[in-house]
Amino acid sequence: MISRISNHVAHFLAIVAALALLLMMLHVTADVIGKYVFNAPIPGTAEVVASYYMVAAVFLPLAWVEIREGSIIVELIYQMFGRRAKTLCLLIATALSALFYGGLAWLSFAPAVQAWRIGEIVEGAWRVVIWPTKFLLPLGLALACLVMVLRMIDIISGSYRPVSHPVDPS
Repeated sequence: MISRISNHVAHFLAIVAALALLLMMLHVTADVIGKYVFNAPIPGTAEVVASYYMVAAVFLPLAWVEIREGSIIVELIYQMFGRRAKTLCLLIATALSALFYGGLAWLSFAPAVQAWRIGEIVEGAWRVVIWPTKFLLPLGLALACLVMVLRMIDIISGSYRPVSHPVDPS
């Protein structure tokens, strides 16, 4: 049940990240057209792109990437191991990933709360409120951590089946 819920949340956040990329593309295109055609760029474009779109595009889909096992995997000697050694390696790697994501989520939460308390903004061509985006980091990282913890449970219970990836012929 929790695994299904986390899958739905991860997919929803991946869609939000994709929408952020689409909005970033439209915003930057409108800014360039405004700047070079009408000599009137959109104020605050750089601040909004850096503080909203990019943060959303990077951190929100982390859990989705982990669910799809889309991160880089190096299997130099892994294929030579027996079933138990492979399971142990997978469990250790998953635990380290969970610790990494969880640690970063923990460390990024306090600065997000501080940014909210002070009402953090970026002064540029336009005043941009950025404190809400500070919460995207711990949210995306915590959900990725949850995916790793759920995967660890599946590995330990023996129900984990890795996603099969096509072999790269090059």
